[in-house]
Amino acid sequence: MNRCKVLIAAIAALCLGAGDPENSPFAARRAAVMKKIGRGAALLAGAPETRAYVPFRQDNDFYYLTGVEAPGSFLLIDGGARRSVLFLRPRSLPVEQWEGARLYAGEEARRLTGIEEVLEVSKLEEELRRRSAASTELFVRRLAEETAAASRDRAYQYDVAQEANPWDGRVSRERALETSLKRRLGDGVRLADLSPVLDELRRVKDAAEIARMREASRIAAAGLRAAIGAAQPGQFEYQLAALAGLVFRWNGAPGDSYFPLVGSGPNSCIVHYHDNSRRLEAGDIVVMDYGPDYRYYQADVTRTFPVSASFTDEQRRIYRIVLEAQNAALAQVRPGATFRELNRAARDVIERAGYGKYWLHGVSHYIGMSTHDVGEPVAFEPGVVVTVEPGIYIAEKNLGVRIEDTVLVTQNGHESLSRDVPREIDEIEKLRKSGASDPGLPFRLALPGLR
Repeated sequence: MNRCKVLIAAIAALCLGAGDPENSPFAARRAAVMKKIGRGAALLAGAPETRAYVPFRQDNDFYYLTGVEAPGSFLLIDGGARRSVLFLRPRSLPVEQWEGARLYAGEEARRLTGIEEVLEVSKLEEELRRRSAASTELFVRRLAEETAAASRDRAYQYDVAQEANPWDGRVSRERALETSLKRRLGDGVRLADLSPVLDELRRVKDAAEIARMREASRIAAAGLRAAIGAAQPGQFEYQLAALAGLVFRWNGAPGDSYFPLVGSGPNSCIVHYHDNSRRLEAGDIVVMDYGPDYRYYQADVTRTFPVSASFTDEQRRIYRIVLEAQNAALAQVRPGATFRELNRAARDVIERAGYGKYWLHGVSHYIGMSTHDVGEPVAFEPGVVVTVEPGIYIAEKNLGVRIEDTVLVTQNGHESLSRDVPREIDEIEKLRKSGASDPGLPFRLALPGLR
C-alpha cells in the first residue's frame, strides 16, 4: 500500500470510528432500516461541504447509518436487494494537497466502511432509475437535518423563517431533494417519509452510542468542574466558557453540543442566555449550562454555583428546593416512565415550596446525537437517554437556579452519566474554596499532563 493509501486508511479509520469491529453498529442500523422499509428503497443525503473555514461535521442521520464523514455523499438503502450503496465525490488531488487525504469511491472505501457498494456520486441518478421500477417506495427524509450544534427544533425554525422571508425564500435541503427527485425520476416515483423510521431507531441508544455518551458526559464533568473551581469576581462569563471549552477539546471533543450558557447575576434568570459578556461580581450566582460534542454524541449538563466562596442564605435555600425537585424527578426515571411523570414530580416539589410562578420550562427532553434529540415522547425503555433539569428563576432578585444531568434509562432504573459534577452544596463550596486558594488547581485537575 503506498503512502497516500496509508494516509487515507488512517484518516478513514478515525472518521469511521474503526474501533467498532467491522463497523457492526452502522451495519446493524442499516439492517434495521431495511426491515422497516420492506422492499422499498431509502435515499439519504449527507451534509454538503462547508461554506466557511470551519471543520466539516456530517449530518447526524447520515453518520448514524454510515460512520462516514465525507462531504457531499449519498446513501441508498435497497430493501428489496438487502444491500446499501454509498456515493462519494471523486478524488481531488488539489483538495488533498491543501486539506489532506479524503475518502473517495473505490475498493478501499468499501473495505473501510463495510458498505456493500461504493460508487462515485455521478452514478446516483443511474442507480436510482435502475431501482425505481423494482422498489415499491422511495423513502426520503422530510424533517430538518442536524449538523454541528443543531437540534431539530432549532433547525426547523430556521428553515421555516428562510422560506417565509420575502427577500430570501430558499427551501430546505430536504424539500429541494424531493423536487429534484420528481424532476429526474418523473411524477410516478412514490416518495415516503424516512424521518419517522430514523427517529424511532435513534430514540433508543445501542451499546456503542451509550459508550460515547458516557465519555461525552465525563468530558462535560471535567469542563464544568474546572469552571466552577476557577470562577473569581472580576472575570467575565466568557472566560468560564473558554476554560470549559478548552477542557472539552483537550479531552478529545472537537466541538460543542450547543453554545455555552454562562449566566451570572441577572443573567442567571434567562434560560438560554448566551451572550456571556457580563463581569462576575462577588455575591452573584452563576448558572452554567454547557456540554461537548464527542464523536457525534452530546452531553447536556447545568450547574449553579456562587461567585463568592459560599452560597448566601437565600441562594442556599432556593438551591435546596431545586435539588430536591431534581431528586424527585430522578426517582421517576425507569422503564415505563414518561416525561409527564418526571415533570409532575419536580413541579410538585417547587409548588409546595411556594415557587410555582418561577417555573419557566419543562424538566426533561431526549438527548443523543443532538441536544434536543429526536423521537416521539413515549414511555421510556432501557437505552433511552434524557435530561433532568428543574429550575427556579426569580428575576426580581437576580437569582436563578438550574441543575441538569444527562441520564440513561437502565433495566432496573437509571444511571446519571454526568454524576461526576458536584451537585451537593457542600461539594460545590469545597470546590469553590479550593479554586480560590489555589488558582492553578482547576487547570491541573482538568488538563491531564499539563505541568
